[in-house]
Amino acid sequence: MSRKYGVAILWALSMACGLWLVSTRVAVHSELGDLLPEGTTATQRLLLNQVRSGIAARLMLLAIEGGNPEELAQASKELSERLRASGYFDLIGNGAQALASQDRELLFRSRYLLSRQIRPDSFSSESLRRALEQRLDDLRSPLAPMIKETVPGDPTGELLAILATWSGQEGPAKYRGVWMSSDRSKALLLAETKAAGFDADAQAGIQEDIRNMFASLVGQPSPLRLLMSGPGVFAVEIKQTIEAEVWWLSTAAATLVLLFLYASYRSATLVLLSLIPLSTGILAGMLVVQGWFGFIHGITLGFGITLLGVVDDYPIHLFSPLTARGSASAVMQAIWPTMRLGVLTTAIGFASLLFAGFPGLAQLGLFAVVGLLTAAAVTRWILPIFVPNGFLPRDVRPGFSSTLQRFTGVKAVIPVAVVLASVALLWSHTPLWETDLASLSPVSEAKKRLDQRLRKELSVSDFRDLVVIEGQTEEDVLQSGEAVISKLEQLREGDAIGGYDLISTYLPSRRIQQERQRMLPERDVLRHNLEIALKGLPFTPGLFAPFLDAVELARTQPPVDRKIFEGTALGVKTASLMFEQQGRWMAVVPLRGVTDRLHLGGIVTGWNVPSVAYVDLKEESNRLMTTYRDRTLVIVMWGWLAITLILAIGLKSIKVVWPILLPIMSALVVVVAVVNVAGESLSLFHVATFLLVIGLGLDYALFFNRPEGNEEERARTLYGLLVCSTTTILVFGVLACSTIPVLHAIGMTAAIGSFCCLLFAGIMAKKELHAAV
Repeated sequence: MSRKYGVAILWALSMACGLWLVSTRVAVHSELGDLLPEGTTATQRLLLNQVRSGIAARLMLLAIEGGNPEELAQASKELSERLRASGYFDLIGNGAQALASQDRELLFRSRYLLSRQIRPDSFSSESLRRALEQRLDDLRSPLAPMIKETVPGDPTGELLAILATWSGQEGPAKYRGVWMSSDRSKALLLAETKAAGFDADAQAGIQEDIRNMFASLVGQPSPLRLLMSGPGVFAVEIKQTIEAEVWWLSTAAATLVLLFLYASYRSATLVLLSLIPLSTGILAGMLVVQGWFGFIHGITLGFGITLLGVVDDYPIHLFSPLTARGSASAVMQAIWPTMRLGVLTTAIGFASLLFAGFPGLAQLGLFAVVGLLTAAAVTRWILPIFVPNGFLPRDVRPGFSSTLQRFTGVKAVIPVAVVLASVALLWSHTPLWETDLASLSPVSEAKKRLDQRLRKELSVSDFRDLVVIEGQTEEDVLQSGEAVISKLEQLREGDAIGGYDLISTYLPSRRIQQERQRMLPERDVLRHNLEIALKGLPFTPGLFAPFLDAVELARTQPPVDRKIFEGTALGVKTASLMFEQQGRWMAVVPLRGVTDRLHLGGIVTGWNVPSVAYVDLKEESNRLMTTYRDRTLVIVMWGWLAITLILAIGLKSIKVVWPILLPIMSALVVVVAVVNVAGESLSLFHVATFLLVIGLGLDYALFFNRPEGNEEERARTLYGLLVCSTTTILVFGVLACSTIPVLHAIGMTAAIGSFCCLLFAGIMAKKELHAAV
């Protein structure tokens, strides 16, 4: 007796320690980016890098609506000023912004190396004369206040040429100097956050402060409304959705299971005892996942409630056969060989997910394996200690098994169901496989449409279409970029693309900069040409001394590189368009307005430039999903073979394995058909859930085929299996109601699979095994 109490005390202390660790050490993440893999190819790694931390992930699209154009324009100007002062952003654009003084100074100092209009004859007397006459015209125009201060040092207008080149891309319409939608119903703003787009906590704080700024700006009540979209906005919505749904799903599933257990056995004691292995398994799963990955994802935590539908089978298997003639320890010893085989095969199935290479699946697999093994161990060695002496669950009529047999004894049901399922799959109009990475996102369609509308109005690329330039060094990439500028211009002029954003537009290669330096004349030559050009023009003598000094300095200054722009908006821009990845340099060229992707891909391939390629990120993300889906399918097959081998060894007969595996295989075919006919394509997570269905089916089939001593024991076992299956269907049925696609896929697949496995396993159970041993 003392040994039993010692084990119970040790378990209680372990639970207390585990709860303390969970409350103090476990970090729950809700960002979908944490579930994404690293990718198997360089292009896929580029895709996932852009998704996690690229400029596309940090863009926030803002719109103000609900007022007349005058009110909207004024609100846009005032809000942009407040946003710039907040310190949250690297860049705020609303059409009225001027280049920051730091950036402007850098450009002015490096203008002769950056300007694309530098030519061998740019500083001849004729060219200088034309430039000076143009400056006179500018000084008579509304631009005079801005230009006047730059004329002495830049009479050829190189700074203006640089700015014109950079701003030459198509942008939104303007009204009162700010961006406005074409119908003037919305003032438009674009913000680039310092925080990563998938840092949901930081993004949530930024968005809350933006709402507060806007509310204080317009006052309340006000007809003006603020709209926000972009990856950061989506990340916050996803995080809030996951947190809210995990809470209500867990509460609803736990409540339904506990109420059903109580209704099935009319015993509060049984319900409380069932919580012992369940709570221990979930706690162990959380701690191991935290220790292995450094965090636990909210979706993994949501998946943890599925253990309610699996792990509660173990105590039910123990309680169902209890009679006045035997103790809980004796019953557990009798059923343990069967239960052990079921636990082992299920754990092997889930362990396969650890090799899928997909962090989301690996977390789910590790959580499930640890939870199952822990719950099974607690049921085997600890739970019987807590079962009171003389505890008896609800009586089951001895004729229950024969009654049930009449409903499940028609073996023709299985082939008929499989044939009908196969026909349904052949005739279904729903694609069998889901390959869109966006299908993992629970963002509403309304929010997606708003994002598309704002991107179109702001002329902002959705970063789907990219030209990717690779090279061993930064210089290689810049030179390759310069080689394709003319080709990209031809595509734009031919309406194959609407526009592009290329690093070489902002930062020339060292080779080009050195060529431009060689075009700069010596001081005496430049002075002579300038004197000729100035004849008859009303400029003050000596006005252009800064120009002579600047050209002389530019002839020997070091080439401009990315480091010069660090800490400025220009630095943010160049860093987003060119970066080092795994020892190689890469530039991404976002394209806008692509009309024919297949044709565009052929054109870029026809350039015959090995370091340059066109990438459709949506297509690449589809390929990524397909790669991991196929890999998971292979793992499921290997897991199936391992399970078959273990069953053959455990049952000591290959013949006995057949009635156990056949109903599960048949159930999987029916599950696939039902999901497809319901209008859903199979995703990576549907495939992963097949392992759960296999585990459930094995548990049912093993107990259906377990020899029983008499009719009463058989009735209790069958009743327990019905309870197990019903609790599983309840849990996964709740999960199927989730708006989170991953949890919905798991729930729907497992709920249907649990029902089919129970039905088919009952039909296929060998009657001769029902006799007494």
